Amino acid sequence: MSEAAIEAIFDELAVRRVLDEYCLRLEANSFDDWLDLFTDDSIYEVYKLILRGQAEIREVLSKAPHGTHIGGPARITIKDDTAETFQNYLFVATNADEWNVGWYDRSLVRTADGWKIAHTRVRIGRKDSLPANERAGKIAYPISFA
Repeated sequence: MSEAAIEAIFDELAVRRVLDEYCLRLEANSFDDWLDLFTDDSIYEVYKLILRGQAEIREVLSKAPHGTHIGGPARITIKDDTAETFQNYLFVATNADEWNVGWYDRSLVRTADGWKIAHTRVRIGRKDSLPANERAGKIAYPISFA
């Protein structure tokens, strides 16, 4: 296997790790740990809002409902120091007993600190409330296994 092929595999694994951490850090870490996955000037598009930079992202999304994020398989295309990704997701809120499904379109860039999310566009496909018999129990976030 060529050195270029090995580097491509390493890059894809590193990008996949960022995508995995995106969901997990919202549940098991602090909000600032999650925000560390983004570039300082990242753009985040959701609910017809365009948030520019970590300060705006923190201001709006730190108030979003807590819940469980399940990221689906991701399509990843890497060219030089940029990765374009497309991933489906399911989110189930615990406090509001609502859920939504959709897709994340993301651009990541290679930085001195590894791959970071430079642009996220959340496309919500469906949002609804859970029936009473399927509602999640109250889980405190971030979770603790202690």
